[in-house]
Amino acid sequence: MTHEPIDAVRAAKKESFLRDYNEGIEAHHEWVGSPLAEWACECADENCSEPVRLSNEEYEAIRARPTHFLVAPAAKHVLARVERVVRREERYWVIEKVGIGAAISEELDPRSL
Repeated sequence: MTHEPIDAVRAAKKESFLRDYNEGIEAHHEWVGSPLAEWACECADENCSEPVRLSNEEYEAIRARPTHFLVAPAAKHVLARVERVVRREERYWVIEKVGIGAAISEELDPRSL
């Protein structure tokens, strides 16, 4: 028996929660105006607290798709069964949710509510 749907749902909800957190601090980053700001890694690991540094413009490019999330640049931040890496940068990676996780991510996207 596979736990993939449960993993996909759990991961999508956890990552969407962190996306909401990052959305909440975006205005602060814009106000401070630093070229690179610290964002929360949006991986599915419940214990991850690794910061990710990127510009507001890079963050906005990731947010253009509700199935995309930013993570720290390492394979341990990717749950390969339910997401894939679509962009690798030195400071961050962008992952894309697939399957049921993608549907949940779109449903929970604060920009489409």
